[in-house]
Amino acid sequence: MSRTVLITGASSGIGRATALAFAAERTHGATRLILVSRSAEALADVARECRDRGADVLVAPADITDPDAVGTLAEHRIDVWVEAVAVGVAGPLGSEPVAELRRLVEVNVFGTALCARAAMGVFRRQEHGTLIIVGSLLSLFPNPMIPLYSMSKFAIRGLALNLQQEVARHRRIKVCLVLPGPVDTPFFVRAANHTGRRLRAIPPAYAPERLAATIVGCARRPRRQVTTGVVGHLALVAHRIAPHATETAVAWWSATLLTGPQPAASGPGALFEPPSSGAVHGGHRRGRLRRRFGQWLGRAGT
Repeated sequence: MSRTVLITGASSGIGRATALAFAAERTHGATRLILVSRSAEALADVARECRDRGADVLVAPADITDPDAVGTLAEHRIDVWVEAVAVGVAGPLGSEPVAELRRLVEVNVFGTALCARAAMGVFRRQEHGTLIIVGSLLSLFPNPMIPLYSMSKFAIRGLALNLQQEVARHRRIKVCLVLPGPVDTPFFVRAANHTGRRLRAIPPAYAPERLAATIVGCARRPRRQVTTGVVGHLALVAHRIAPHATETAVAWWSATLLTGPQPAASGPGALFEPPSSGAVHGGHRRGRLRRRFGQWLGRAGT
C-alpha cells in the first residue's frame, strides 16, 4: 500500500535529506511526498530531485506559523508527517533583537505546535498515522551560546512527550521524537548570529543522510525516542548515569566548538527571509574537507 509523507523544512538540511530518502524508498511504498517550506524556488529544486527518484511530489510552499496555511496542509490524506523545521539564534541571551526572539519562538514552538495539532487531527480522522518530530539533544543539554534555540527544543520535546501519552491507547497512531546531535547542515550559515564569530557544525558533525535514514526507519517502525551516531548515544547514556556532570561537559564542549576563528558581523541570517536555494550539507564535516583537499592535491599534481 502506498503512503503519503509530508515533510516540513523540506528545502534544506535534514528535511531535504529526508525528502530524498523517502523518494528513493521502495520497500515500504512511500511514493507520494508533500514537500513544505517557505521558499517555492528551493522546493522546486528538491521536488525535481525527488521525482527523478520515482516519487510523486506535491509542492506546498507555506510558512508553518500561518494557521491557515497549516490548515490547508491538513486537508490532505497523510500517513506520515515529518516536522523538521527549525530556525536558530546564536549569542548570549540579550544580544538578539526582540524581533528575532519572537520569530524563533513563532517558528520553533508555535509553528511546531500548529503542525502537530494539524497532524493529530488528520490522524484521528483517518484513525492512523505517524508524527515524527525532529528535536535535538539540546532538549536535554544546555548550550549557553544558543540558549533560545535550546529553550525551544525543550518545549518541542515536552510537546512530543505529552502527545505520546495522549495516543498511548491508539495502536495505529504514533508519535516519534528524533533527537539529533551535531549535524552538518546549512542551519549554521542561516541562523541569526550575534556571537562575533562564524558559526559551524559542532564536531564531530554527522551527515544529514544518517538522520534521514533514522527518520525513514521511524516511519517503518515507530519508536518513542531515537538518536543517531555514537556521540548521541553516549551522551544519553552518560546523562542517565551522571546528569549534572554530563550537562556541564556538553555545555562547555558545544558552546566552545560552535564558533570558528573567523569573525562574523551580527545579523538575522535567514530568520525572516527564506533563501531562494537549499542544500543538504553545510560543508563542515572533516571528511568532506579531506576530500576537497585530496581533490586539490590531485589537480595540483596534474
